[in-house]
Amino acid sequence: MKNERITYKVCPLCESGDIDPLSTVSCTGHPEWREPLEPSISWMKCGNCEHIFTDGYFTDKALKVLFGSTLHQQTVGNDIEVQRKTSAKMVERVVVASGLPDNTLWLDVGFGNGSLLMTAKEFGFEVFGIDLRKQNVDDIEKFGITAYHGTLHDAMLDVTFKPKPTVISMADVVEHEPFPKDAVRSARELIECPGMLLISMPNASAPLWHYWNETNQNPYWQELEHYHVFTRERIYALLEEVGFKPCHYAISQRYRACMEILAEAV
Repeated sequence: MKNERITYKVCPLCESGDIDPLSTVSCTGHPEWREPLEPSISWMKCGNCEHIFTDGYFTDKALKVLFGSTLHQQTVGNDIEVQRKTSAKMVERVVVASGLPDNTLWLDVGFGNGSLLMTAKEFGFEVFGIDLRKQNVDDIEKFGITAYHGTLHDAMLDVTFKPKPTVISMADVVEHEPFPKDAVRSARELIECPGMLLISMPNASAPLWHYWNETNQNPYWQELEHYHVFTRERIYALLEEVGFKPCHYAISQRYRACMEILAEAV
């Protein structure tokens, strides 16, 4: 698709102009790839903060093609019994860090199959979901869970949150955002203080990641929906920059080489 991406002129994290091409890889093997999308992804690296990101982010027209279908694992209710166990570990970490819910709101951004929302509700949280896929929003509301179709920023403009969320989860979301700092800053502006942010994504500083690179089997270089590759160190720095203090690290079971971080609003 001609001009399917809006090109980054500077690093989307530190805004340095010292950015250089890193690699270009084929993405035709990705299950969501389809014509007329371009058959390759070009990755860049910032010489200032060493952040790695794609050369641009999709236009609305390209996103309509990309989101024209939903992978089975992204549909509400998919593998719900198994996913409940994975989600329970995530909720338990939040409860250990901040206590049992007491009429507190859990906001899940990019809720996907809905497992985390349903499990947080089971623990006693009030829950609210946000997702870019309209079908997911329609489906999750059938389970009595309120949801919003759009971005976190749009929801902050359109929805009156009473009470404000005490927990915000962005599980495998930030690396999908064209400008991650804006997304995390929005979470900081919205969250009740004290509050807890739960965030997960692949960890590019994990030894497993380096092993994949050395053996030419890293699946994330062809990930169509990802604009960014974060190390643990880089996401910690971003969280601290916008007003969160990382307080717990865990290896997530959601995806391969995935890290899971709890950060307090300070």
